Amino acid sequence: MPAKRSAASAPSRAKKRPSTDAEDGPNTSDTSVTNEAHPPIPRSKRWAPVSGSANADMATRWRRRNPNKKPKNSGKLKRGKCDAARHASATSPSEHPDHIWKLSAAGKDKFFTQRIYVSLRSPDNFGMYTFNDHEGYGVLEVLQNLILDFEEAAGNYKEQWAVCEALAFFLSDESSGIVTQIDDGEGVDAIYQLIGRLFMSILAQLEQEKLLAKDSEIKSLGLIMALFMDFAVNSRDYGLLEDSKTESLGPAKDKKKWDPHAFENQILAYARKYDIELVGPSSALDTIDEADADVDLPVPESNTGKADPFGFAMALKKYIKDYGGATAFMAQNNKPLTPIGGDSLDITTWTSAKRKSKAFDKKDPLGKAELKALKEGMVMQLG
Repeated sequence: MPAKRSAASAPSRAKKRPSTDAEDGPNTSDTSVTNEAHPPIPRSKRWAPVSGSANADMATRWRRRNPNKKPKNSGKLKRGKCDAARHASATSPSEHPDHIWKLSAAGKDKFFTQRIYVSLRSPDNFGMYTFNDHEGYGVLEVLQNLILDFEEAAGNYKEQWAVCEALAFFLSDESSGIVTQIDDGEGVDAIYQLIGRLFMSILAQLEQEKLLAKDSEIKSLGLIMALFMDFAVNSRDYGLLEDSKTESLGPAKDKKKWDPHAFENQILAYARKYDIELVGPSSALDTIDEADADVDLPVPESNTGKADPFGFAMALKKYIKDYGGATAFMAQNNKPLTPIGGDSLDITTWTSAKRKSKAFDKKDPLGKAELKALKEGMVMQLG
């Protein structure tokens, strides 16, 4: 792994003031966002009163509700390069039957929002030095928020699938890789295994809904399955997802077993069972040769109602118990609003005095204009 950077070698800020772009319709600094046709969009209790993460989250949810409505204060979103993202069509997947990079508008938007979250958790963007692993733990916090998004959308497979699309692209994006360099390898392995259970749980749910099929209404099915397989296999290059205890898969009476760390095998088994074509980059397709489809899957008769054959709900509770408060501790936040996730490492949530104390020039990197924009709900774009 690359050597960690010391405070003395940290580069100076690229620009004195981060910029802000408002692209999000109504003022998102309110506790809710509403319009004439819909009830208010509640502001998540995970976020601090002033938070760039909160603004980005509210903006994403507003766009989800108003897909065909142009925001009043529209600004140009400054996005970095990503091969996968550039190939994801902005039009309907049905208009491009031969294009493999199919992604829902909700999933694509949510993926780009994760990049915003990461940028707000990077001290380099603010001309600051906090601690060596700030951005890495920031990515961990972002992953935790995605898991909470998935859990909060329980019962709505479309919303949960959008989270899975965002996760698949984010985990394939270079912006998330720094999490593998933090000083808590066990913690990273724990969240990676939890993410594996999360994805297997949505596949089990889609099986219930009769949506695991070659001609499924979920057009990105084969792509996202392949990307999660790629994520599982590539994680082992970092010593992650290498081992786990064999567990029962579904009720003990079914006599089915699985190894949670090797979830790529169950993904391939589902693809084979339902004749789903796996598509994606060559690296993702190469994992097919490394995976084993001759593994157990849940018994359909047992996978009904609120069944959780892959144990996601129980694993999430255990993860919160074991790792709750970790990112808040790193941020020296003694009163986090949520055990996992939240915005403790989002530098826009810090007090001016705290930012000054960590800035190279001992000045607050956020000026009056930036602070005013944040309070008004504008989305901050960095880099």
